[in-house]
Amino acid sequence: MSGPMAAPCRNRRSASSRFLVHCAGLPKRRLGTSKALATTLFWGLLSGLASLARGIPLIRKGDGDDPLNPGCDIVDDPFDDLRDVRIYGLVYYGRRTYVDILNAYLERDLRANGGVLDGVIFAMVKYSVEDLNYVVSLQQRNPHSYIIPWHMEGGAWDVIWRLADEPGAYYIKIDDDVTYIAAGAIASLIREKRRGRFLFVSANVVNHGILSAVHQELSALPHLVKPPLEPGRSVQEQKLGPWQYKGPVMNDPSFRIEHTFYSDCVWRRWDCAALVHEALLWRLENGSSCVFDFGLFDFHAHGYETMHDGIGRSIDWNDNFFAFKHEDFDDIDWVGVATDDERELSTLHPKRRQEHAAALGRAIIAHWTFSVQEKGLLANTTLLERYRERAEVIMRYNAEHFYDGKWQPRGHTWER
Repeated sequence: MSGPMAAPCRNRRSASSRFLVHCAGLPKRRLGTSKALATTLFWGLLSGLASLARGIPLIRKGDGDDPLNPGCDIVDDPFDDLRDVRIYGLVYYGRRTYVDILNAYLERDLRANGGVLDGVIFAMVKYSVEDLNYVVSLQQRNPHSYIIPWHMEGGAWDVIWRLADEPGAYYIKIDDDVTYIAAGAIASLIREKRRGRFLFVSANVVNHGILSAVHQELSALPHLVKPPLEPGRSVQEQKLGPWQYKGPVMNDPSFRIEHTFYSDCVWRRWDCAALVHEALLWRLENGSSCVFDFGLFDFHAHGYETMHDGIGRSIDWNDNFFAFKHEDFDDIDWVGVATDDERELSTLHPKRRQEHAAALGRAIIAHWTFSVQEKGLLANTTLLERYRERAEVIMRYNAEHFYDGKWQPRGHTWER
């Protein structure tokens, strides 16, 4: 992609190996080396510095005169304050093709591997035999951290949420099509949740019914345009590569994202979803992803049930990735959860408690798709392949440092 270069990642406290993994997306042209040489240097330094890492380097928004080029600082975080806090991931599982990508980030963030997750619970929602075989292979690779709740009984949505049953523990609900998790995002969510300011704390979700509009309103989405079609390809089989930079602010009127959970631009249109994904990857590539960090965004600042779909449903935010505690469900309406868990959790339960939910800007994650976007994204973009390439850097690091050189099973090519 062309365009102005953002301020580079600035490492204030460490040159550890995980800093290199985190900033691996910086454009190779900055280094003044060929791609092959850059790759050789990267892995040489990665191996040589692995023993020096004492914390996991995280990106934080720094100071600067230009708000769209603030400089994204790198700080080490050993997670000492979370050492005695029980934390679990709760994954809505069923699609191995996407979990193939998600698993790289889950393994990176396991406490056994230097992260904060004591375990990952795979709530079996909708899956094939191949999907089941794949998650079993992941559990065999992580026998002390990955949990498949075979005791789950048939029922409605409440069966999944009842798995969060350990008193005093914190949980992160994770959709199975999360394709990027910023380093330290989970720890940051738990810290904010422990401050007690909000009932639920969502990640800063890219491709989200509400937050996509926030990202545009804060000018985090540059003006990117679709690349020209390759010779011989039609509009019906585009499979477009990275979108091209045109300017710092998206001013194309056809990409105006409505501030509502069922927006045309984003929720219904694959090209709007592609735009927000392309914007994230563009900023990850040039080291400016912290521009997405808005601090805290209160979903209930204007009250509850402020948006409606026109046919009787209202939700205040999409619950793709958020932190909660076991005790948050002590007085929940389990019938409401069984009927429509997203509405109950995002809207009705906070309303009854008169508590708010919020999103944390520094906890950036990518949510691949809403159902109506999926076919268009897969048919017309190479986004999933590029997310997978980024995850493979972490897969390789995980394999070499935590799994005796063994790569994780690959879900997108799974056969057994």
